[in-house]
Amino acid sequence: MIAQYVEIGQNTWDMLLLELSLAINTSVSESTGYSPAFLLQAREPQLPGSWYDSVTPGTVTTSSSPSEREERLKEIFQIVRNNLQKASREQGRHYNLRRRTWKPEMGSLVLVRQHHLSKAAEVFAAKLAPKFDGPYKVVAFPSPNVVRIRLPGQRKGRLANIGDLKAFFSSSTGNPEDEDSETPREDTGDQSGQPQSPNQPTAISNEGSPLSLNLS
Repeated sequence: MIAQYVEIGQNTWDMLLLELSLAINTSVSESTGYSPAFLLQAREPQLPGSWYDSVTPGTVTTSSSPSEREERLKEIFQIVRNNLQKASREQGRHYNLRRRTWKPEMGSLVLVRQHHLSKAAEVFAAKLAPKFDGPYKVVAFPSPNVVRIRLPGQRKGRLANIGDLKAFFSSSTGNPEDEDSETPREDTGDQSGQPQSPNQPTAISNEGSPLSLNLS
C-alpha cells in the first residue's frame, strides 16, 4: 500500500503513515468480518472530515453499561473465532488443491533453494542470482522435515528443510523418446510422415509446393 502512494524519490513514505494506518484499521477483514478498530474499541472510529456521526457508520454512541458492552464483545469475539476457523478451512482447501507431498529418497540428488541478500557495495543483486544450488546428495534424515545433505565428493554436510529442496534431474540422462525423434525417417514424399498413395490427388499451394488432399 505504501508503494502505491510514494513519489519517485521514495523519501515521502513516512508522511502518509497516519492515513495508511487509518485505512488499515478501518478496513473490514475478510476473515474476521470486522475491522481491527472495531474489535479493539467496540466501535468504528470517526473518519476525518465528517461533521456528523451518521456520516461514518457505526460511530453513533449509545448509552450502555459496562456489563452490556462486555457481553456484546463476548458475542462478537465468538463470531470472530467461528469466522476465522471457517476462513482457515476454506483457505487450506484452496491451498491443498495443488499441493503434492514430496520427500527425497536416501542417496538421491537434490537442489537447495538459496536465500540471497542484495549487496550494493559488491554490486550483487539477489534477483539476478541463481535460485538453487547443487546438486547435493541426501545422506540422513535427522527429523521428518529436515535432511542432511552434502556435495558429492565432500565429507562435510549441511542441514536443509524439505521445503527448500527439489529433485535434481541430470541433462545427461537420455530419453528414449528423444532418441527416437532424432532417427532420420525415409523420405516418402509427404512431410507429415505418412506414405502418399499413388491415387491420392495433389494440389499446388501459393508457394508452388505440392499439397496432398485427403479424400477419405
